[in-house]
Amino acid sequence: MPRVAKDKVNKSKKKSNRTRNIVTENTLKNTKDDKFSFDEEIVIGLKRIDEPKVITDKKAQRPNNRKQKRKNVKASKNINDYEDNGIIIKSKYMSNYDDDVYNKKDQIKRNIKRTKKEPKKLSKQKEIAKRKRKKNLKVIKILMLLAIIIGGIIYAMLSPIFNIKNIIVTGNKKISSETIISLSGLNIDQNIFNFWSNDIEEAVKQNAYMDTVEVKRKLPDIVEINVKERTATYMITLGNAYVHINNQGYILEITAKKLEVPLLIGYNTTAEEIVEGNRLNQTDLEKLNDVLKIMEVASSGKSDISGLITQIDISDRNNYILSLPKEKKTIYLGDTTNLSTKLLWINKFLEEEKNEGIIYLNVNLNTKRPYFREKV
Repeated sequence: MPRVAKDKVNKSKKKSNRTRNIVTENTLKNTKDDKFSFDEEIVIGLKRIDEPKVITDKKAQRPNNRKQKRKNVKASKNINDYEDNGIIIKSKYMSNYDDDVYNKKDQIKRNIKRTKKEPKKLSKQKEIAKRKRKKNLKVIKILMLLAIIIGGIIYAMLSPIFNIKNIIVTGNKKISSETIISLSGLNIDQNIFNFWSNDIEEAVKQNAYMDTVEVKRKLPDIVEINVKERTATYMITLGNAYVHINNQGYILEITAKKLEVPLLIGYNTTAEEIVEGNRLNQTDLEKLNDVLKIMEVASSGKSDISGLITQIDISDRNNYILSLPKEKKTIYLGDTTNLSTKLLWINKFLEEEKNEGIIYLNVNLNTKRPYFREKV
């Protein structure tokens, strides 16, 4: 190829390169001046994206004040959502929910049927195994509880914390505290759980004066014995000794000491039956009941003569004999009928008759008049 032709080709190439550089510089200047726009340019492989719509609904807007925030918080807490067939139903507190779905709420609720899942039926072997497991768990729990209780008892029985430091006796007047403690068999430094309360009560009741006995533990180291004593209200004689008895006929004490209480004579209880802690026989208990009625009437009214009676003969239930040595009178009372009327006659004779004698009230007061016979 001739040299002239080569020079022409090279010149044409240089011109075309210069034009290309000029075009690219111009385009770069234009792009610096103008912003890139999807509307003016075509991009292959991308879809057109619409601008998001601005929500103008006031309910959907973000609350600007505190009251509106609190309302929205309450509404969010009270939302109850459930789903059926792909449709979500929300409660009335949702403000920015689709109106069409919200209006169909009641209609959809009627069509919803909540069905509980039926429990799977177990085979017989599995049911038996399940029952055995439950029984075994119960047995294990019971055994654990028993072990805890037994352990606590063993600890209490062996611990020196629960050793008795003080024994207190209350309610006693006749019998000393030392005597009651001795009867109980309790000792200082003995474990407070190392005895039965019933055994202690029965031991103290060996004394005939003890009516009721109650033993209390006051943890950790005090035992209290609360007693109620019987009181001697009458006496009977046994040889040269006096037997003290109470209103229930209990023989409290056999002693040489004489009390300032009425003496009952003419009783039927044998000497073998008169033992401390025993009671009079049935016949004497019935007579004692009559004596209690007589003394109750004698102590009533303005004039109390019960303190004047020192002796009562109970040998005959149809004719009780009262002795009033201070008044130098003996009263043949009869039985226990019309005791109030008989008391009036006794008071009358005591006022009118000053001499020693006998008042006879063992008559039929409806037909006969009581009388006084002076002793010659």
